[in-house]
Parts: sequence; structure tokens; C-alpha cells
Amino acid sequence: MSLAGDYQAAMNAPARKTSAATAKDREATKRRLIEAVGRVLARQGFQAVGVNTVAREAGVDKVLIYRYFDGLPGLVAAFAREGGFWPDLDELCGGDRPAFLALPFAQRMSLAVRNYLRAVRSRPLTREILAWRFLEKNDLTDALDTARAEAGAAILALAGEGVQRPDVDLPALHVLLGAAINHLAVRQDREPVFAGLPLDDPATWERVEAMLDRMVLAVLG
Repeated sequence: MSLAGDYQAAMNAPARKTSAATAKDREATKRRLIEAVGRVLARQGFQAVGVNTVAREAGVDKVLIYRYFDGLPGLVAAFAREGGFWPDLDELCGGDRPAFLALPFAQRMSLAVRNYLRAVRSRPLTREILAWRFLEKNDLTDALDTARAEAGAAILALAGEGVQRPDVDLPALHVLLGAAINHLAVRQDREPVFAGLPLDDPATWERVEAMLDRMVLAVLG
């Protein structure tokens, strides 16, 4: 390399290093803000989620919420997608997409439904947010609803890959199963017995999973 080339490389190296460090700092700050949303929601609910509160919780300037997320609804949407609030595709399909897609269609849907139930039951904050959602309607709940709808559409698309079933209204089936699961999961924290079934008994949830399997297989089998 020539002296001129050596000089140019030396001049560019700090810039590249600074750019990489800046990107790393930006991603770290975004993660802090996303995690701060979850902590505020867990402690105080939707009404406490404001720009000042979240920025203070994250220990950053509130202007960064606008710079990185275009405002609070964008930050809440990022929390819904990235903060572990909602199960992702890998969790819903059991962590092995090729194995999932190798199953018959009805079994794919049955597995996804079962994994969804388990995912919601394992997330106390998600259950609280679902409960608050029935009481709140604002830009923040809309952002969470959008992320939830996107996740639902994604698993339906994956489960239905290569399948044509014009005889079944899959969106309606998805709505009914999701509503039943969400309702029961939310009630487990508020009512120990529902319709005669103890929701604090693991055996009840085994029965619920078994019935969900039978329903899905009966409709799609």
C-alpha cells in the first residue's frame, strides 16, 4: 500500500470505529427504553406510561423516544414486538420451523394453538396487559393490538403455507380460539374457579389443551 493509502486508511479507521460505537450505543439505548416500558406497565399499568415516566425509568433523555421511535406509540409497538410481550413465530411453532411445516395442516394449527396457550400463561405481564386492554382504548393499546394482530397473521400464514382450505373460515377459527385462550388466561389471575373448573389446577389446563386439540382437529382434520 502506498503512503497515501496508509494515510487514508488511518484517517478512515477512527470514523468507522466511531460509527460502530454510535450504532451500538443507539441499540443499547433503544433496548433500555423498550425494557423500561415493560417495567412501568408491570408496576402501574397503561395510565402511567408516558414519555417522561419511561425516559426517567430508562435513565435517558425523552427526546430519544422521538428520535428512535417517532414517539410513545412507536416505542410501545416496539415493546410489543421485541420486549417478550408476545410469543414470536419460533415459540409458536415449537422452535423448529422445518419440523413444524412437515406436519399435516391440522397438526400444525393444533401445535400453534397449544403453544400459544402456554405462552400466554407463562407471561404474567401479558395477561395483565390483556386485562387492561378491555378497560383502556388509546394510541398505546392500539399499538399493542397492531403488534398482536401482526403476530397472529404471521403464524396463520406459516401454518397455512402450501395449504388451500376454502371450506374453512380460518380467520374466524383463529378469532374464536384466541378469544377463548385470552379470556381463560386472564381469569386465572382473578378467579380461582370458572364454570366449575379450578384454574389454579394444572390438570384443568391439561383438559383445556386436550379440548383445544380436539376442536382444531375436528374442524381441520
